[in-house]
Amino acid sequence: MHIGIIMDGNRRWAKSKGLPKFAGHKYGVDNLENLLGFCLEKQIKIVTVYALSTENLKRDEKELKNLFHLLEKYLKQTDKFIKQDTQVRVLGNLEIFPEKTQKIIQSTIKQTQDCRSLIFNIALNYGGKDEIVRTVNKMINAKIEINQSSLEKNLDTQELPHPDLIIRTGGDQRLSNFLLWQGSYSTLYFTKTYWPAFDEKEFEKALDFLKSQKQNYGK
Repeated sequence: MHIGIIMDGNRRWAKSKGLPKFAGHKYGVDNLENLLGFCLEKQIKIVTVYALSTENLKRDEKELKNLFHLLEKYLKQTDKFIKQDTQVRVLGNLEIFPEKTQKIIQSTIKQTQDCRSLIFNIALNYGGKDEIVRTVNKMINAKIEINQSSLEKNLDTQELPHPDLIIRTGGDQRLSNFLLWQGSYSTLYFTKTYWPAFDEKEFEKALDFLKSQKQNYGK
């Protein structure tokens, strides 16, 4: 099973608690760690999270600096990923990230590449439209014939199966440029619960919703 998650509502959760908005991001990361453990228990094989969109990079410099620091600190926990047999991958264009951040990302990817229990995709500076354009340009430069099959093999997700379920927390009911190609037949689950409060009980509700849906892919 492949689960996609749009982790929305960190800042609104923090505001509702009287906390600074960056605290929402920190609690959001803590919650992500908890739910990855839950995914391992449920034997979910792939989790893809929307951590930082291309649009998010338009936020103020101070918030972005804090986000990069939080990301670096989280990804440095390679021992924890390896202990959980979790392989970390990254979707998106990392070229505009600080060099230090890029090095940490690449180091974590390399150190966890042999882990097999869970594939954990982190979408960073990611947008579905941008992914498709980057993929097509890459294929043109490599003189690869463009068709559905070859394009899928060259997307950021490469050989991975498409998500069975895409969850969006925070109340909004849209994909916001997340996995536009891969999510074309995914079941969509929307909840008003903010991401830091999206616990195992809420996750179970989403999984139960998936079970109630019949997927026939238009047949």
